Amino acid sequence: MNLSSIEPELQAFEESFGCRICIHAFNDLFFQGDSPMFRQKRQSHRKTYPDRCGKEQRSYCIRHCMDELNQRIANSPEEDILEVHCRNHCFELVAPVFREGRCVLVLFAGLLDKQDKEKNRLIARLLPVFAAGLEAKVRTMLSLKHGSRDAVIERVEEFIEEHYAEPISTADAAKKLCISVSRLCHILQSGGRGRFSEMLMAERIQHAKHLLEFSDMQIAEIANLCGFPVYEHFTRSFKKHVGVSPSAWRKKRESIE
Repeated sequence: MNLSSIEPELQAFEESFGCRICIHAFNDLFFQGDSPMFRQKRQSHRKTYPDRCGKEQRSYCIRHCMDELNQRIANSPEEDILEVHCRNHCFELVAPVFREGRCVLVLFAGLLDKQDKEKNRLIARLLPVFAAGLEAKVRTMLSLKHGSRDAVIERVEEFIEEHYAEPISTADAAKKLCISVSRLCHILQSGGRGRFSEMLMAERIQHAKHLLEFSDMQIAEIANLCGFPVYEHFTRSFKKHVGVSPSAWRKKRESIE
């Protein structure tokens, strides 16, 4: 996700459900300076639906889709989905997002056909999850962008610890943290951690050493569990980093006992 735009996510939801998304944002989280992180017209029903809402009286739209709706949301913070009907026979599903007891974002999915109950039921289930996830992801992205180098490195370490047995890459970690590969590499290098591949290898070797010492599993099994599907790659890597082969290291640890 680009920090300057959340349009790809919004458009993907629209394409999946055949609707349009309007946004009411009540803090500066979704704005970069004076510009929103989405198409400007998403803030206006009248511009999004010029043939329907655009022909309605502006004063009615403001009262019905803003003032009255905001009051409904404030009175029912436990409701994660609301229905909005207007006198022009427009129908939308609305998902508010609360942060610390305050509504910070409202997503509108419309205009919907009230008779298409199955589609509406599906949107009603997923729109609140999408809205909350979008708000949380943008908040995380911004915290990483403005956060400390140590915080990013800590997130990388957590990612490696959780996925060291999988075929992960620098690009996978960058995607998880919502930052560019080049920025992640710079943070790791400037933080004295070297390359992502070196951090990953160190984690894998550490787990392999633990299993060699405290389990009776075959070395090939340990290799596979530690992210080395090719046995020869494991033995070469282990000897390069530890100084001896896996079997020699196991024998050495057994002799100590």
